[in-house]
Amino acid sequence: MRNLTFLFTLLSSFASPLIYAQEVELKAPQEFMNDSADEDYSYLKNKETAKEYEPVFAQGLKYVSLSKGKSVYLTVGGAYRPRFESTINENYTEEDDSYYSQRLNLNSALHFGKYVRVYAELYHGFTSGGIDRTLEDDQLDLHQAFAEFTIPQKENAFVLTLGRKQLTFGAGRLVDRRDGPNIRRSFDLVKADYNFSQNSIQVFYGSEVQPEFDAFDNAFALFDEDATNPTLWGAVADLKVGRILGKTELYYLGFHSDFASFSDLEGEETRHSIGIRRYGTLGKRMVFNTELVYQFGELGDATISAFNFEFDYKYILINSPWKLTFGLKFDYSSGDRDRGDDKLQTYNPLFVNPALYSLAAVNTPVNLNGLHPNFKIYPFEGFSMYMDYAFFFRSSKEDGLYTPPRFQIRDATSGSSAYLGSAIGLKILYEINRNIEFEWRSTYFVAGDFVKESGESNNIFYTGPTLEFKF
Repeated sequence: MRNLTFLFTLLSSFASPLIYAQEVELKAPQEFMNDSADEDYSYLKNKETAKEYEPVFAQGLKYVSLSKGKSVYLTVGGAYRPRFESTINENYTEEDDSYYSQRLNLNSALHFGKYVRVYAELYHGFTSGGIDRTLEDDQLDLHQAFAEFTIPQKENAFVLTLGRKQLTFGAGRLVDRRDGPNIRRSFDLVKADYNFSQNSIQVFYGSEVQPEFDAFDNAFALFDEDATNPTLWGAVADLKVGRILGKTELYYLGFHSDFASFSDLEGEETRHSIGIRRYGTLGKRMVFNTELVYQFGELGDATISAFNFEFDYKYILINSPWKLTFGLKFDYSSGDRDRGDDKLQTYNPLFVNPALYSLAAVNTPVNLNGLHPNFKIYPFEGFSMYMDYAFFFRSSKEDGLYTPPRFQIRDATSGSSAYLGSAIGLKILYEINRNIEFEWRSTYFVAGDFVKESGESNNIFYTGPTLEFKF
């Protein structure tokens, strides 16, 4: 009888965790964010609280206590991204370019209680072929390094940040982190955030980091009077207004560059952008994003008056087996209307994410308008397929063709047509598990009349399978 009692007790000790796991549904852990600095693993401080969440890979590195009361702790993470890229007929020429690349980053956040945090992130970029590629190759550098101080105010919070940090505002159509190349974009800056209720206001002044190829040579330029790095300053308010559906984003951005070139003008540029963005959901089926930007300032002796507007709507068939989503996007960026005068109407996308305009980043929103019908499906959990077909035109025939970030590669006088071409794009994303993700982007761009009139006009094909591991 004693043997049977012992056997029952032993089996119960193994079975009880399984029964408990079936009865208690664990909470989802912290998701990986586009910027790892935004991740919060403070729920791991208390062992009982931690048991309520699904465990994560390398969980022991996510909350490393450095003090008795656990108020001082360290969080460690990182990522490895190998990729193969191939472009046939780059920039419409007969030049082909294929290479392997990899990005390796390691990050850590040191928390001193609830209100002080120091964050640092190292980046390494490499490409095959034996030549250094801008924004791709960097032996080792501090991509982000900042101190953050939080001043609580009842339910609100004031946050002051000083150092090197990524910036992304809104949909990334004026300021984004630039995720395509190995080296993301960051700024040396000072920034103040005020978060209240469902709203936030950010005020900042920063200088874009210029990546170099050697180790720790990306100089901190914020207070360097001799630096030529472009500067950015402004204020962004993200607001939830009363009974109005969705959210409203209002912003002012100031930009200065020692040298810029648009249309037939060049020189020192100071440009101001005022914008409004409305975005959100309508019920369970409709997702919307609309944005309007007006720019003014000076380029050399010329005055600037430019604009951009965009709408992006998606309709989700929530009851369809593959959650089919139809989308339609239209974007219009103004171009110069009269060559030879002292006025410039060419829009400057500042620090845009070019992938918003084609998956291969062939175009940039300067003197450009395009219509993008698209659809997306989710055949099974973790897997999605996105496809779009876009038509591109010059907004003004008095302005040329530009490529990322904002280089004019074809002059307006080299052709008379507005039609630039069309592109079909495909993106496959498979989230294998929380830590491993596979993505494949491909684009085929068919050269239009203006490209044919103005020089080499080979159709462009790009493909880039990418694997990423995060922890």
